[in-house]
Amino acid sequence: MGQISPLLLFASSLLVAYYVGAKVLDRIAYSRDKRRHGCQDAKKYPHKDPFLGLDLLIKDTREHTDSVYLAEIKRQFAAYGKTHEIRFLNARMIRTMEPQNMQAVLGVNAKDFGLQPLREGLAMPLFDHGINTTDGEFWQYSRSLIRPTFSRAEICNFSSLEVHFGRLRDLIPRNRSEVDLQPLFSRLFLDTATEFLFGKSADSLLPMPAEDGELFIRSFDYVMEGLGNRVRLGRLKFLYRDPVWFESIRNVHAFVEKHIDNALETERLRKISGPLEPVENPRYILLNEMAKQTQDKLDLRSQILAVFMPSRDTTAFLVSNVFHALARKPEIWAKLRKETLSFGPQPLTFELLKSMRYLQWVINESHRMYSISDNNPRVVLNDSVLPTGGGPNGKSPILVRKGDYISFNLYCLHQDKDTWGADADEFRPERWEGLKPFWTFIPFGGGPRTCPAQQLVGTEAAYIITRMVQEYSSIESKDEHRWTEAWRIGPHSKYGCRVALVPA
Repeated sequence: MGQISPLLLFASSLLVAYYVGAKVLDRIAYSRDKRRHGCQDAKKYPHKDPFLGLDLLIKDTREHTDSVYLAEIKRQFAAYGKTHEIRFLNARMIRTMEPQNMQAVLGVNAKDFGLQPLREGLAMPLFDHGINTTDGEFWQYSRSLIRPTFSRAEICNFSSLEVHFGRLRDLIPRNRSEVDLQPLFSRLFLDTATEFLFGKSADSLLPMPAEDGELFIRSFDYVMEGLGNRVRLGRLKFLYRDPVWFESIRNVHAFVEKHIDNALETERLRKISGPLEPVENPRYILLNEMAKQTQDKLDLRSQILAVFMPSRDTTAFLVSNVFHALARKPEIWAKLRKETLSFGPQPLTFELLKSMRYLQWVINESHRMYSISDNNPRVVLNDSVLPTGGGPNGKSPILVRKGDYISFNLYCLHQDKDTWGADADEFRPERWEGLKPFWTFIPFGGGPRTCPAQQLVGTEAAYIITRMVQEYSSIESKDEHRWTEAWRIGPHSKYGCRVALVPA
C-alpha cells in the first residue's frame, strides 16, 4: 500500500485548518455585526431535514398540486411568525410578510438584494436574459428598452382595445346560458399583448383563428405551467425534464421568430430609406424599437419573451378574478353598474376610468384577495439588515448575510387581518374608501423594480370591466366552487369563471 507524501499531508492539513479558521472568523464577524445592529435570529421552521430542507420543498410541491398551498402558507405564517427562517437547499432563507421588511428589500436597501443569481437560466431554453431575470446594467438596459412602451400616451389609445372587446362580446351567449370567461379573457389579452408588443395581433378571438396562433396558445400555456414548476424547484430545476415542455418551447420560439424577422426587415428598410416623415401619434411597437438597438435574433427573442411572459396572464387573471367575485356579489355588480352608467355615453378615457372610484376599489380588492403573485424571492448580494422579525417577540432586526435568500409573500401580506381587519377573507370593495396603503399593498412590487406595466394592466382591466358592465345588466354564477387555486407561475382560478350574463 502506498505511503501518503508528508508534503501532501501537510498541505491537506493546512487547507483544513484554513477552512475551519475562515469559518470561525466568519462566525465571529457575524456575531459582532449582530450585536452592533441589535439583531436577533428569527424563529425557525421545524424541518425534518434540517440540512437541505427537502421536506418543506416536497411538501410545498405537493400542496401546489393539490391546490391547497395558499391556505397552508397562511397557516405557517400564523404558526411560526410573520417572519421566520427555513432551509432552502442547504441555504438560509428568511420568509416574511412584514411590510417593513419588504420596504427594506425592495426600496431602502434594494442594492443589497438581487434576482439574477436566482433566476439566471431558470427560463432556459425559453429565454435567457431579460428584465425579470437580471440585475445591474443589463437590467437597466432592458428596462430602458421597454419603459416607453408603457407611457401614458400608449395606454390611452382605446380604439384597438375596443375592437378586441367586440370580438369577445360576440363569443358570449346572449340567451343567458353558461360561459367560462377565464379562457376568453386569456385570449383577449393574448390578442392585445401580441398587437402591443409585436405590432400584429394573434387574433385568437376570431371565429376561425390562424392555425399557428392556436398552436401558440396551447404551447404557451403548457410552457407557463412547466416554468412554474421550475421556479418552485429553484436550484433543482434540472430535475424537470418534460419532453412536451421542450417541444412547446420550440413552438413558441417559431411563432415569435416570425415577428422578429418582420421587425428586422422593417429596420433594414428604414436604414436604406432613411428617416420617415413624422407621423402624428405614431404607434410604438416594442419589438421594432428593440430591433433599432440590436439585430441579434437570440437577444431579441429573450428580451421580448421576458416581457410577453407576464403581460398576458396578469391582466387576464385579474379581470377573470373580478368577475368571479362579481358573479357571487350581485350588490357589488349593481353599485358598479350604477357608477358606470352615471357617466352617460361619453367616451371612455384614461382620466374617466381613474375617476370611477368604485371601479378602482373593485380592482384593488381583486388584487388584494387573489394576488396574481405569491412568493417573491431575492438573494442577498451584500450583508444587510431586515428591520423586524427577530427575537422572541418577532420585533428585533435580523442580520442577513451575502448568499442568504429572502422570500416575501404578497398573498399573506394582502390577507393580513392586522392590516385589513377581521373580514380580510371577504371581498368587500368598500374597505378602500379613504384608504391609502403604502407598503401594505404592493401587487406590482415596489421600489426601483416596480412592474413598469402597472398602469397598463390597471387601465386595460378598468376598460374591459367597464365595457362588460355597460353591455350586461346582471351576472350570475354557474359554478358551485369557491375560488380555488391552480398554478402556472402564479395562482389563478382552478375552475375558471363560469357565469351567465344578461344583456342590457
